[in-house]
Amino acid sequence: MMDSIQKKFIFLSQLIDIAVIDSVTGRKFARTFDFVASLKEMYPRVNGLLVRDNKLRVKFYVPWKNVKMVIEDKAIYIENSQDALKQDYQLGESEILLRGAFWDKQIVDINGSKVVRVNDLHLLKEGSSLWLVHVDIGFTGIVRRLGCLGFVQFFVKLMSSVELKDRLIPWKTVQPLTSNVGSDALALKVHHSRLAELHPADLADILIDLGTEEMVTILKSLDNATAAGTFQQLPMKIRIQIADFLDQKQLVDLIDEMAVDEAVDLLSQLPKKKLNNLMQRLPPEKVTQISELLGHGQDVAGSIMNTEFISARHNLTAGLVLEKIKKEVRKKETIYYIYIVDDSDILCGVVTLQQLLTVFPEKPVSEFMRKRVAKVKVNTSIKDVAEVFYKYDFTVVPVVDKLGKIQGIITIKDAFQAAFRPESRKVQ
Repeated sequence: MMDSIQKKFIFLSQLIDIAVIDSVTGRKFARTFDFVASLKEMYPRVNGLLVRDNKLRVKFYVPWKNVKMVIEDKAIYIENSQDALKQDYQLGESEILLRGAFWDKQIVDINGSKVVRVNDLHLLKEGSSLWLVHVDIGFTGIVRRLGCLGFVQFFVKLMSSVELKDRLIPWKTVQPLTSNVGSDALALKVHHSRLAELHPADLADILIDLGTEEMVTILKSLDNATAAGTFQQLPMKIRIQIADFLDQKQLVDLIDEMAVDEAVDLLSQLPKKKLNNLMQRLPPEKVTQISELLGHGQDVAGSIMNTEFISARHNLTAGLVLEKIKKEVRKKETIYYIYIVDDSDILCGVVTLQQLLTVFPEKPVSEFMRKRVAKVKVNTSIKDVAEVFYKYDFTVVPVVDKLGKIQGIITIKDAFQAAFRPESRKVQ
């Protein structure tokens, strides 16, 4: 039964560079070069063949309706060979060359979220009909194309008693990255919905290994929040490349979703004219936050702080502060620490979300807040900021101005990235 099922399948490498024979005369007049498939169905169906003439060494197109028989590893028989051959053939809008488009191109591994190479394609055959059903990303795909699969399998089994197995990914879980399916830049990726389930840091790792066009295509396919989270995980050099590739509206939408400090990092690297154009199109609140941070030197706390934090008046109750958190949670980087200010907006204490959830809602925050707050000033050096984190073992530290008014917060991640990896903040 298993053998019967296996006979239904064939690898593309087994059909490349085999003889093309006229079914009437039996003359071998060409060899296969590539296969044309239509993307209109769930599984691409082969609807044409590119062959290379044995004498003239030029390529001709053969409609699949002229194919009479496909014999594995041996030959393809066609009828009316002279009438079927077409030299000047253009791919249709939904057509693609299987060998040219997929062999050695990149694909995102569904399980490991890694970029791997397409080594072969797995086809389902029924009579002379062929459908693309799997993508082969395994080692066996490489050696099969080299024509030494049998020898390698024997050698590996002899040396280690391990049997080499194919690594196949179902076609329905992958799709072309670019809309121009016939382009040389074509790659494969996990379907957009699958990508959206990954962590932005994992997506960033994937994008780094792709071309700029593919990176932009993936970012456009994601919701704004996920796209922004992924974008700001990329090295600055790549962010700038993508920023140059996006149109102004797309870039504005992306920056608007980014954390303010990350947006400042990007904007500070852009030409002044482009910066001004973007600032004119961003929401006024975002512009105010960005302008404040852009005014600080690159080596001080003010340049890496995030202005999206939660603060509350000292005379509010725990219940009212929780209500405030619920309204602002989506706009803030962290909600674990709530900074308490007096009537002059001077930082006078801090409470945690855990405290708010465990005290009576009617209790004023001034009665249980921690009054001694470790903090840094706007002009504190980044190196000194990192030392504060190291000394107190905090995850977030507030930033105040010379009057003691809170201006922003710095996370431990941003502090240590800035202190120990300064190259990430510069154009590479």
